[in-house]
Amino acid sequence: MTGIKKSVFGIVCLVLLGLSSCRTARVVTTSQVVRPMSTGKLIRNIENNAFEYKHLAIKKISCQFDNGKTKTSFKASILAEKNKRITIMLTKLNIPVGRLWLTPDSVKFINYLEKTYVIDDYGYLSSELGIDVNFKIVDAIISNNAFLLPDETNDKDTKGYETSIDSGMYVLETLKKLKSNQSDRKQSTRKLKRKPKKILTDAPVRQALYVDAETYKLRKILVDDSVNSRSMKIEFNEYTPVEKQIYPEDIFVHFLSSDNDMQLRIKLAGFSLDDETEIRFKVPEKYTRINN
Repeated sequence: MTGIKKSVFGIVCLVLLGLSSCRTARVVTTSQVVRPMSTGKLIRNIENNAFEYKHLAIKKISCQFDNGKTKTSFKASILAEKNKRITIMLTKLNIPVGRLWLTPDSVKFINYLEKTYVIDDYGYLSSELGIDVNFKIVDAIISNNAFLLPDETNDKDTKGYETSIDSGMYVLETLKKLKSNQSDRKQSTRKLKRKPKKILTDAPVRQALYVDAETYKLRKILVDDSVNSRSMKIEFNEYTPVEKQIYPEDIFVHFLSSDNDMQLRIKLAGFSLDDETEIRFKVPEKYTRINN
């Protein structure tokens, strides 16, 4: 279990990152003619085909993690109530390893291996993922809404997006500048000291979303931050019915940077839209808080 011990929170974040693109799709047949579509219409079709739920449970998540130095496998599960809460549980050999609680205004995490915990805002989670994150974004993620780099506005302006066709899929591409995360300034000295390197903000980041031409679900995401020498690829394979909707059973995440080469394969099963018993946040005695 030592391979997972030093980066429990980071691995939980990777699971979240992989699930941040849990969009579903059926394979488009090669004989299908994909006709050009305006950017605005394509975005509307993606939003109209978002996964609908009030409660969502994914009870069986198997993960294979490899960063070139450490290979490990672990299990996870997710409980979500739309607009209210998301809980991620991580286990190894049926032993609790870590739990992450997300609400609209807080991030709470318990590391059972190191007997530590975190209570913070979304600056902490954003720092671990390397992108600006809030609950609204994560909630949209679980709903299978379009996963785009956070913008300063909340409108649906399609300026800056380009639509094309590639390999029988629509491609929605944008070039946005990486914004400074204001909440990073609130991070503790401990957290700031262990950042691997400074990320240059205001840098152009190219993002390409590959959209199934039949279901308008995402099949692949490519993100290229060349200024900071970082790239990410997320692919989705195999799909299963969830009541009258569909959800991916296989997700592959590859994050590459100058000092990291991380791969994560996620297998999902045990879907439910029933209201499951909530797991409440409770810190065991003698655990140490590691953030201010």
